[in-house]
Order: sequence, then C-alpha cells, then structure tokens
Amino acid sequence: MSIWATLLVVTLGIAGIIALVHFTGGSVRARLESKAAVLARWNNEFPEHPATGAMLEPSGFAALIDLEDNRTGLLWAMGDGMVGRVLVSGALEQRGDRLRIELPDFTAPHVEVAIPDKMIRRIWAETLKTVLEERV
Repeated sequence: MSIWATLLVVTLGIAGIIALVHFTGGSVRARLESKAAVLARWNNEFPEHPATGAMLEPSGFAALIDLEDNRTGLLWAMGDGMVGRVLVSGALEQRGDRLRIELPDFTAPHVEVAIPDKMIRRIWAETLKTVLEERV
C-alpha cells in the first residue's frame, strides 16, 4: 500500500474513533446542577473539610464552597468529572470574561472560570481576592 493510502486509512480511522466517542456521549462535560449536588459532591470528596454553603457559577462548571473552618474551596468541571481544592494561597488574574486562578499545586497549576455576567464575575473576583490574600 502506498504512503498516501496508509495515511488516508489511519486518518479516517482516527476520525471515526473520535466521532464514535463524541456521538456516544464520551465528550460530555460534567455540570453542577444545584447547590445541594455541589455540597454533596464536596462533602463526599473532602469529608475533613465540611461545606456549609456554595456559590455556583451560572453555567454550572464551577462553584466556590464555604467551609466550616472559615476557609473556601473551589470545585470545577474537568472533562466528565469534578476537581476540588481547598484554597490555601494563589493569585487571581482577570482576562476579559474569565478569571484565572493560579494555584500552588503542580496537579492543577491554574483554573480558568468563564463568567460572562459582569456582576457575578465581580462578586467571584472580590471573594477570591479576599480568600487568596488572607492565606498568603
């Protein structure tokens, strides 16, 4: 078989696998549907840091978590799962409608949360600035 035919077969095969995964639901991103679901997920993952409240980002891809010990956690969607961190220190940078949270964690060095609503983005930014500055 010529190199061009081999490349065509390989390319079509890879494209077919990607399409199959996508159309069978393999590329669906996880979402946070309610405060109750957020609190249940957080308390299941971090029982040593019980949650008392949550502030969901409108699209459902992230949430700020109020913890019992006056700390704050962050829960966000990563693929079809959720990742959470107790915020200890870090930095906040605003890029248009996105908040970029730099974390001292090599497994999640930064998180970008898109918040189109200006008022909600400002509330998140102020909350995160306060939390991250207190912990430095």
